[in-house]
Amino acid sequence: MGIMSERTKDLHYEPRQFPQGFLWGTGTSSYQVEGGNQRADWWKWEQEGGHIADGTTSGRAVDYWNRYREDFALASEHLHNNAYRMSVEWSRLEPSEGEWDEEAFTHYREMLTEAKRCGLQIMLTVHHFTNPQWLMDKGGWETRKVIHFYTRFVQKLCDELGEFVDLWCTINEPMVYVLQGYIFLEWPPQRRSYYKAAKVVWHQTRCHRAAYKLIHAWAHERNRVTHVGIANNVSSMTIYRKHSFLDHLAAALIDRGMNHVFYYLSGMRTHDYLGLNYYFHFRIKSVWDFLKRKGPVETSQSAQFESSDIGWELFPHGIFDVCMDMAGYKKPIYITENGLATTNDDKRIRVIVGFLMQLHYAVQEGADVRGYFHWSLLDNFEWAKGYAPTFGLVEVDRASMRRTPRTSAMVYGMIAEKNAIEHDFLRFLGHGTTDILNEWKKSHTQT
Repeated sequence: MGIMSERTKDLHYEPRQFPQGFLWGTGTSSYQVEGGNQRADWWKWEQEGGHIADGTTSGRAVDYWNRYREDFALASEHLHNNAYRMSVEWSRLEPSEGEWDEEAFTHYREMLTEAKRCGLQIMLTVHHFTNPQWLMDKGGWETRKVIHFYTRFVQKLCDELGEFVDLWCTINEPMVYVLQGYIFLEWPPQRRSYYKAAKVVWHQTRCHRAAYKLIHAWAHERNRVTHVGIANNVSSMTIYRKHSFLDHLAAALIDRGMNHVFYYLSGMRTHDYLGLNYYFHFRIKSVWDFLKRKGPVETSQSAQFESSDIGWELFPHGIFDVCMDMAGYKKPIYITENGLATTNDDKRIRVIVGFLMQLHYAVQEGADVRGYFHWSLLDNFEWAKGYAPTFGLVEVDRASMRRTPRTSAMVYGMIAEKNAIEHDFLRFLGHGTTDILNEWKKSHTQT
């Protein structure tokens, strides 16, 4: 009792190694970083005023449309990434119904060519919350016509950009889009209706199924291997009353509704991988509090759990929980988003390492995790919260658009370069972190 075995000592000092071929990446979405997407529904909504918490609008964003070469170089050379998740802006490529902007397609081809030159595998997101305004004028995702419009867009993407894509992500966080736009009314189209919300979910599943078949047919014709999935927002949960059968049942039902429903409706055969966006941990005091809509504990003033600058609880063990839950599907898993908004980069470093340690444990326990995409590469336009939340490993001065990698970028780069979390790094993290980072920087400067 209390004496560490020799084997345990050995394990204690071993690096936490990730599987060979593991993808280390970062992510961005087009509307949040490109700037100038004036044909999108969000652009029109922003101009109405009063919607964005910090009073800003997307505007130039962080000028990624023009500075992508610099950004890819940062991802590849500074962060040692071998993968990158990005989206294309539908409203830029199809500004009017049935009319394609060939110059925009050419620009995206140049971007993807540069990404490949930098050694980055590409996960391409087709739909990341924003829509062409013309589509919304026709009813958006509430109308069955969206299936035709969406699949036509996917076919065009395959023909024009498919050769660059390693992993396809058809829809980003479909349930979040529905909740924010039709239940919480924090995003466009701000139409509170459970009936319309249900229709949107159904049409999203039909679009995903159609896109899955189309992309695989396109790839088969060219003897290409392709993988198609979605980026699903998943949450971990804790119940306080472990003895309560009703609380366990409530947690299971909430889990099914939040984390699994899209898979059920679209069919697991249309998912080659599971893309998991992990940010949220919910604490349920009791089923009665939940039914009374008192909400999860972390939103109460009395709960002093560590959180990000926007109030999301930081719970690294949750990424282990969701990976082990999803491992039951027997599909490859990619963490398609994970990160935090904070002005405290020391906190970001500690939390990143905490998340990655838990991800390593999930791999050791049998979860087929094949990659991790940190959100985000750059500070960006955080939707209705504006520019105040800073998610980026790379800081962006929006006056000059100057990019400055944070220390957290160096830390993430060290882990990605080694494909492991080394013991010495863990040992000094928070106690002499600067020394070990300076040694690492010195060794790389000499080489």
